[in-house]
Amino acid sequence: MDVRTVLSDQLVSVRWAWRSGEAPPFQLDPRGQGMGGFADRVAEDAFVWRQGRSEVSLERDGSTWRVVYTSNGRLLGPRQVLHEARHRRANHAAWDVMARVIRASRDEEEGLRVATRAAQWMREIGIPDETDD
Repeated sequence: MDVRTVLSDQLVSVRWAWRSGEAPPFQLDPRGQGMGGFADRVAEDAFVWRQGRSEVSLERDGSTWRVVYTSNGRLLGPRQVLHEARHRRANHAAWDVMARVIRASRDEEEGLRVATRAAQWMREIGIPDETDD
């Protein structure tokens, strides 16, 4: 099978998905260019989600959860903090992560997926949900 056949098969599957009303297997930016995949990185000290220029991070900071949403400028300038919040309750932090991911990706399903993964990460590191904010 050569490269042209593989690309042709992929193009046919993308056309079929759009015609059948299913979501495309990838996302396009407003100019119709591929935006690349979504990525979330789990480290011991932080949970980080990235897409394009946007980044949402969740980390434990003493007795609170810290959520930070940053992005590069249009001309790829330095990262700017667009949102920063601290939460005492883990579920509030997960909701905040979900809201930031939905805002950055414009995709509610991606926001739910990332928030679920962030909640799993919080449980894995063994820090229980605490008192109200």
